[in-house]
Amino acid sequence: MFVLFILITLLLSIAHAREVPFTLEDREMLRSIYIRMEKLETKVEVAFNQIDKRFEQVDKKIDMLLTYMGIMAGAFVRITAATIGFAIWDRRSMIKPFEDKSKEIEKRFEKGEEMDRKFLEALKTPTQKDRELAELLKRYNML
Repeated sequence: MFVLFILITLLLSIAHAREVPFTLEDREMLRSIYIRMEKLETKVEVAFNQIDKRFEQVDKKIDMLLTYMGIMAGAFVRITAATIGFAIWDRRSMIKPFEDKSKEIEKRFEKGEEMDRKFLEALKTPTQKDRELAELLKRYNML
């Protein structure tokens, strides 16, 4: 009996250990899961492609903005340099006539001092005879 019991237990364990193949229902379920995964994969690829296109558009816009900012900075530098150059030119051109005039006045003054001395000496001679002229020259500190 004991042997019979062991044989039955072994046969039952072998019977249960046998692999059960997929059923048709299991295969259909796996096929539908596979189809859903493929659809999801295509949707993800489309989404990634759209994101890539959007990144490319943003990159182009950033490049355009950087180019525009470079152009604006260059224009600002040129305008500033032109303004400073104009101010320097204007100051020099405005000061030049005054320098020339002051040099001319200095020359006249140097010549004028000599003429003033001669004129005062010429006036001193008649003042010895004419008292009114002497008083007038003294009043203006010329004698």
